[in-house]
Amino acid sequence: MIEIRNLRTLVKIAELGSYTKAAQALGYAQSTLTFQVGAIESYYHCPVFDRTGKTLKLTAFGEQLLECSNSVLREYDNLEQLGKSDAIPQGCLRIGAPESLTLYRLYPLIIAYKSAYPQVEVRMINSPCELLIKDLSAGQLDISFVLQPECMDENLHTELLLEEKMCLVAPAEHTQPDFLPESGEMVFYTEKECSYRQEFERYLQKHHYIPSNVLETANVEAIKKYVTNGLGVSYLPYYTVKSESESGLIRTKFIETDPVFFTQIVYHKKKWISPAIKALINLSREYGRKWSV
Repeated sequence: MIEIRNLRTLVKIAELGSYTKAAQALGYAQSTLTFQVGAIESYYHCPVFDRTGKTLKLTAFGEQLLECSNSVLREYDNLEQLGKSDAIPQGCLRIGAPESLTLYRLYPLIIAYKSAYPQVEVRMINSPCELLIKDLSAGQLDISFVLQPECMDENLHTELLLEEKMCLVAPAEHTQPDFLPESGEMVFYTEKECSYRQEFERYLQKHHYIPSNVLETANVEAIKKYVTNGLGVSYLPYYTVKSESESGLIRTKFIETDPVFFTQIVYHKKKWISPAIKALINLSREYGRKWSV
């Protein structure tokens, strides 16, 4: 028989990519983790991890087992929490969000949440929206904030909080009306999985511009710094550059996007809405009404 704790161990090792890190996170001796994974492999007569290289990787069987384990653990957690819907929010809450939302939208919300519910351990996972959606589907996140066109995944519940304006950004002295790079300027891209990076690429293609001088970074603050210092152009959510735009440090230009971008909160339809999750959703609605475009 496969034990739930063994499945939790498997998921944690796969998440952290290391027996040592997983042992530290779970509070077990590393030998315990080795025994638990061994018990799984003995039960199925198949190896879970490929141990031939320096990097710990799941085998094809291990990938299948991880997917099933996430599903089983999600249902088990739901079963464990039945009848506790009125309980005080507590436990660990894994919240996903792209960096821009974490920095500019969510910090007062998270501060207020932690002030109201200090017994909830909050783990913020910053990642591009495309990867956050995958992590939600795999059960590796409890809930996520994303900035993208409305999420239409049939397995996920989506609640739109605010329609967001997106804008081209350029140095204050920039003269091109279409905000294409001038001589010597760079194009600043966010990571490839970023939803609005893809929109920027479509804009450049529409204007028959093929960038040859590109800098890619996931750090929005770095992009703003480079643009402010006259090094190039980019495309960002307006809330990230509103202050610099109003003070004249950079130029901004709104462009029509189809589809429209929203800040939204997303969670798995099969996820049990614990008191901790319910409290976060309610607080998000409250703060979402206060956000300005």
